[in-house]
Amino acid sequence: MKCICCNSQKIKVSYLFPDNYSYCTSCGLLFQRNTNANILKKNIVSHYHDNDPHQTVAISKKVFFNSALDYLVSNCGNGGKKVLDVGCGHGYFLKLASISGLEPNGVELAENAAVAAKLEFSPDKIFHGELKDAAFADDHFDAITLWDVLVMMENPEKELKECHRILKKGGIIGIRVRNVAFQKVAHYIQRPFKKKYRTFGIKNATVFHPFCFTPLSIEKILKKQGFSNIKIMNSPLTGGDPYGYCGFKFPIQLVKALIQLIAIFVFLISRGRWIIGPSLLTWAKKS
Repeated sequence: MKCICCNSQKIKVSYLFPDNYSYCTSCGLLFQRNTNANILKKNIVSHYHDNDPHQTVAISKKVFFNSALDYLVSNCGNGGKKVLDVGCGHGYFLKLASISGLEPNGVELAENAAVAAKLEFSPDKIFHGELKDAAFADDHFDAITLWDVLVMMENPEKELKECHRILKKGGIIGIRVRNVAFQKVAHYIQRPFKKKYRTFGIKNATVFHPFCFTPLSIEKILKKQGFSNIKIMNSPLTGGDPYGYCGFKFPIQLVKALIQLIAIFVFLISRGRWIIGPSLLTWAKKS
């Protein structure tokens, strides 16, 4: 078995979840073994259809969306404005992108979300299904975004390869994923207090997806697909508690603010070498 990010064969069973996960000792990628593609798609669609408070989550991500759009508007070269949001959901990010002067296009696997996005824009702007089935032309988009979706795909390597094909030369790709280093530390810290959390109605806030990236692994997989000018940083956090982990708004906001400040401070004093925040924001270009 080879790592999809760095091609290393140094793969070991994870002691974090020994029955489900392995990890690459070279780049730190943590991943589920033997994932069933059909079950994975079914779980994604089911989650976003029945369980995801999509509007609340979109509102909580507004600061992140606006910062991402500032970057896109400033860095899309030659007046390029055609953006594709992979996993666009109901189109909340694309709506802000449209207001910012970008041409919105989306791909969405969940039917109800795709229908809502088509009503917001137009049927020809939103594709219901997987990116590979959309069959976009080569060198078609000025920018592609994947916000919190790469971690749940059947094959992130193939997904990024397809993104590279349909992106114009010099075009931008933006990726947001959970930082597995932070998730591991948080998991071990809160594990002894699980029973106490349940008593107070607090949910487990750590999340491990089929693919869990480190800064090094996301850099490696992008380079492997031909991307360059890779910039990895701490992502702005969502506001409030959209998934209802705690139920107490003020403590969550305070904790998030402290985590963000510490992550930014560590990033600055290390000159960008240490990225310890809960989520990673990555920008890269097609050479």
